[in-house]
Amino acid sequence: MATLGEGTQPWREGRMAGTGALPREQVRPGGAPKRARRWHETRRLRDWVVRSDWLLPALAALLGGVLGVMLVDPPPGSVWALGGLAWRGTPREARTLLSSVLGTAITSLSIILSLSMLVAQNLGAQYSPRLLRIYQRDAGIRIVIPVFIVTCVYCVVAVQRFGLVPGDQERPRPAASMAIFLLIACGAALVFQVLHTLQLMRVENLVRTVANITLHAARGLHRRRMSDAPPVAPPPPSTHALPLRAPANGFVVDVDGVALLARAEARRLVVHVDVAIGEPVLRGAPIGRVEPESVGLLRPADEPESLVSAIALDRWRDQDADVALGLRQLVDIAIKALSPGINDPYTAVESLDQLTFVLCGLAHLRLGPRVLADGDGRARVFLRAPELRDYLHLATEQITRYGAAEPVVVLRLLRLVGAVGQCARHPADRQAAHATLRRILAEAERAQADSPLLEPQRRYAREMERALDGAPLPPLPGLEF
Repeated sequence: MATLGEGTQPWREGRMAGTGALPREQVRPGGAPKRARRWHETRRLRDWVVRSDWLLPALAALLGGVLGVMLVDPPPGSVWALGGLAWRGTPREARTLLSSVLGTAITSLSIILSLSMLVAQNLGAQYSPRLLRIYQRDAGIRIVIPVFIVTCVYCVVAVQRFGLVPGDQERPRPAASMAIFLLIACGAALVFQVLHTLQLMRVENLVRTVANITLHAARGLHRRRMSDAPPVAPPPPSTHALPLRAPANGFVVDVDGVALLARAEARRLVVHVDVAIGEPVLRGAPIGRVEPESVGLLRPADEPESLVSAIALDRWRDQDADVALGLRQLVDIAIKALSPGINDPYTAVESLDQLTFVLCGLAHLRLGPRVLADGDGRARVFLRAPELRDYLHLATEQITRYGAAEPVVVLRLLRLVGAVGQCARHPADRQAAHATLRRILAEAERAQADSPLLEPQRRYAREMERALDGAPLPPLPGLEF
C-alpha cells in the first residue's frame, strides 16, 4: 500500500487475497456501502429533477387546476383577500373572459413552441447537436412554458366550474381577476422568451455560456480536491487484485471519492478507478480494481457491487462534472464553423478565445489523478482524471487539423497554446505546450505551402516559443482580432 511521503511501496507477498466481504458485525456502523447507496440515490433524484422535461409542466398543470377550483366560487368573506373586487361580472361574462384568455394563451404558446423548434434546429445544424442540452435547460424553456400551462389549465378548469355556479347576478369574480393577471404574465413571458432567445443565438453569448458552465464544473471538482492527499504513484496490480466491473452500459458522470475512501478504510482495501468522468463503459467491462490488504478479507461475490455504487453512470454525458464535455462543445462549434458548408472562421476564433479563457482558468486549479488517503496517511483510493496537457490536446488537435489552412485560426491557436503554457504550473504541461506549438506550425506549413501568409505565422510561433520560456506574451500581428 502506498503511504504518503514514502512513495510507492511494493506489495508484500502473502498480504494479498481474493475479494470477499467482512462479516456484517465487523463493518463499522454507517459505513461506506450505505453512504454510497444514499449518494447514488440522491444523485439520481437530483438528476431526475434537473433533467426532467415533465416535472415543471406537471406542477404547473396541478397549480392551474387548484387555482381554477378555488377561485371560481370562493366563500364571501374571502373575496376581499383574493382581490376579486378588481373585476365584477356575471358567470356568463366570466366564462367569456376566461375563454378569450385561453385562446390568447394558446396562440402565444404556439408562437413560443415554433420559435423553440427553429432555435433547436439552428443550434444543432449550425453549431453542434450537443448544445441542445443548454437550450433545453435554459430558463426560457423551463420557466416560460410552465407559465402558459398554468394559464391554460386554469382557464379550462375555471370555465368548467363557472358552468356549475347558480344564478346570474353580478358580483366580484376573483377567478376573472386571476385570469387577467395570468394573461399579463403570459405576455411578459412571450416578450422575455423572444428577447432571451435572440441573445442566446448570438455566437458570442453561446460560446461564453458554454465556457462559464465548463469553468463552473471545474471549480466544483476543484473544491472536492481540497481534502485530497498529495499525488503518489499507484502500486502495480497484484496477482490477488479483483476487477471492478461496470454494472451497465453508459457514461461515467461522477465518482464519489469520499464514499470509496470510507469503504476502503472500513474494509482495509485499496481501490483503483481506471475510468475518468465522461468516459464510456460497457456492461461487465473492467473499470478498476480492488487490492485487499490481507488474505481472506473479501469475498468476490460481494465487494465489487458495493463499490461500483459510488460510480455514477448515465445514458449520456453530463456537464455538472464533465469538464471535457464543455471543451468538446467549444471544439465542435469551431470545426463546424470551419466546414466548407458554413465557412465562418470568425466563429472558430470566438470558440478559440473562450477555449483560451477556460484552459487558463483550469491551469490554476488542481487537475490530474486524485489520491485519497485515510487518517493514517495511507493512500487508499486512486481516481483517474485528465491533466492540463490532456485538455490542451483536446482543445487544439481537431481544430488544428481542420483549420490549418486558415491563417487567422492558426494565429489564434498559437496564442491559445502560448497563454496556456505561461499559466501552466507543471513542467510536463509546459513541455506539452511546446510540442503543441510545433505541431500547429507543422500542420500550417503543410496546409499553406508557398503561401505568402505563412511567414508571419512562423514569426509569431517563434515569439510564442520565447513567451513559453519566460518572455512576455506577444500581441496578435496586424488586425487578426
